[in-house]
Amino acid sequence: MDEQIRILVVDDEKGIREGCRRILAGEGYAVDVAENGKAGLELVKSQHYDLIVVDLMMPVMGGIDMMGHVRDIDPDIIMIVITGFATIETAVEAIKHGAYDYIPKPFTPDNLIAVINRGIETRRLRLQTKRLMEERDQKLLEIANEKSKMHAIINSMADGVLVINRESQLVLWNPAAIRMLNLNEQLESGRQISEIIQNEDLIRVIKKACSPEASNYTSITEEIDLPAPESKTIMVNVSVIRDDESGQDLGLVATLRDITRLKELDKLKSQFVAMVTHELRAPVSAIEGYLTAFLTGAAGSDPQMYRQMMERARQRARSLLELINDLLQFSKLEAKSAVRKKEPLDISGIIKNTVELLKGQGESKDLMFEVDVPDSLPLVEADRTEMEQLFTNLISNAIKYNVKNGKVMVSAKPNKHFLNIKVADTGIGIEADCLPCIFDEFYRVSCPETRYTTGTGLGLSIVKKIVESHFGRIDVESTPKKGTTFTVKLPIKQKK
Repeated sequence: MDEQIRILVVDDEKGIREGCRRILAGEGYAVDVAENGKAGLELVKSQHYDLIVVDLMMPVMGGIDMMGHVRDIDPDIIMIVITGFATIETAVEAIKHGAYDYIPKPFTPDNLIAVINRGIETRRLRLQTKRLMEERDQKLLEIANEKSKMHAIINSMADGVLVINRESQLVLWNPAAIRMLNLNEQLESGRQISEIIQNEDLIRVIKKACSPEASNYTSITEEIDLPAPESKTIMVNVSVIRDDESGQDLGLVATLRDITRLKELDKLKSQFVAMVTHELRAPVSAIEGYLTAFLTGAAGSDPQMYRQMMERARQRARSLLELINDLLQFSKLEAKSAVRKKEPLDISGIIKNTVELLKGQGESKDLMFEVDVPDSLPLVEADRTEMEQLFTNLISNAIKYNVKNGKVMVSAKPNKHFLNIKVADTGIGIEADCLPCIFDEFYRVSCPETRYTTGTGLGLSIVKKIVESHFGRIDVESTPKKGTTFTVKLPIKQKK
């Protein structure tokens, strides 16, 4: 109320109106007058007033009726009644209709000023109370919005979150924590954390963060294993919440991150490094041995012996190069960074050319090749280079793991929405317990028949990744001592 106080005096007696105007104007108030309730109501509709002095008995519209309309316009306006009927009944009736106080006629200037000043002070307090309530409501709204935002953020997190107060009671949680800890019961705020979580390792980490020994640390991080049915490895980070001013612990926040997949990848990485090291060491050691024998003269001076040693070194170098090429190809496929130039292909020519190129590898075993592939096949959307590698790997395996005077059979025919290509051999076959693993990286069937067969163990892994990248599938059937059949199914390109 920094602006000038505005007062409206409504009375049908001109003397009362003008007398009040002079008295109140002399006190510094801005004063307007009206001769009846109707005229006064029009002024209230068009202007702002802090206080109204109104006579009860007036023509056209009386004071009681006017006060009812004024309350609808501004319920905070202070209304003081002037009446010549100074009875308890009229005073009570006036107050029921919104009057703050009343002044009986006749009255002195001091009486009027005293009542007006009390009314203005009440008006000021009302407005201040209203402003404080609005500020409070705004603060509560802001707090509610911030709380809603916080809940939305926490609930959308992939990591689990548990907020615990200093009495070890659960205060806040999110769905990710419920999933990770496999909590089936309905969580309630205020329950002891030890009643909700049954995992002793997690409780131990939480208690450790609350212990006096942990007062020098801002957070504690540990890995814990969750038991079956959902065996997981969880990275738990517990941070203590402290009051900056008092240094008192208020509670703690525990974040849970499922690192099961990362642990598996780390294990696979270790296996990968160990396998690659083993596969690289053998050919490099052999090449070094042949070169050392040649350079030191340990192999003698027979040119034929030298030639045999160099030929074996070249074979070892070739197998090493094949391993490196397979590793590079596997790495590209695994990282999904291989650039594919897919185009409509009739792969009948690719299959036949691959068989012709590899027939020479089967001469030492006197293998027979049977190719049942039509001159034209339905088109498939595929990368030519990857298709060549796919059938090279399969046919090479059919030759490599075959027996003397065996057969390699390649066939292709459409079947509804897929093109089925079969590569079969009459070789050593694969044991049933080994079949689920043959597409794993570096996996090679270990048996007496494969002892002297070289390979990287990546060929079938690459085959499977190529097939899957073309939205196909590969199946295998095998019988020990009788042979193996791989069936590749590639989706046929649909005609528009």
